[in-house]
Amino acid sequence: MKNINLLCCLGLLLLSACRSDEKSTQESRERGPESAVTFPGPQITTIGFSRKDTVMHYALEIKYPAIREHEAFNAAVRSNLETAINEFTAFIEDFEGEGRVLTSEYQLIRNTSLVTSVQQRYEWAVPGVSTLQYRFHNVNYNPETRQLISLGSLFREGVVYPPLLKKKLVEKISARFEVTPEITDEDLQTFVIGPDYLEFYKVLYPDVMDPEPKAFRVPFSELEKVLN
Repeated sequence: MKNINLLCCLGLLLLSACRSDEKSTQESRERGPESAVTFPGPQITTIGFSRKDTVMHYALEIKYPAIREHEAFNAAVRSNLETAINEFTAFIEDFEGEGRVLTSEYQLIRNTSLVTSVQQRYEWAVPGVSTLQYRFHNVNYNPETRQLISLGSLFREGVVYPPLLKKKLVEKISARFEVTPEITDEDLQTFVIGPDYLEFYKVLYPDVMDPEPKAFRVPFSELEKVLN
């Protein structure tokens, strides 16, 4: 009798565990990618170099990230670097003299098995220009699929997201600085992906006298009806 009771108890425990697993699996499927279980992201390597051009009289001081065996990420970073250097050299053609410097460092915003988000800020110091110039060439990447993450891919199919994001950013900037800036499509492409927000960067000078770029976050909670 004791053996029968023990077997019955074990059977009930197994049945309960199976039901619990089924429920957990169902909940996991229903939560979506942002709530999915994630793991630590890939190892980031920092690559740095310095270069001086004695013909055009400029210097480069660059640090950028790389991930071993993730060529899509590395190619995007290199392409952005090339674009930034080309923008800089085209800009300084209108100015004479020495001391033109392009510097860049990156900041790792998020690094999980599903999202590696990197802010890469480029600063131009050019004699004859009253303030530093800034450009952002950020990279958002899914290590699991080994594909870049575009801004549009974060939103549900059919959602016209640019006007929505622009409105959100104008509201946040106006509340913080009491100015009403124009938000461009280029501004939207400065996005990075945080744990529970999208962050964008914009220079507000001269409307705001500080020439440094400002960061503005749009929480996922404000976009939950339109995000994937």
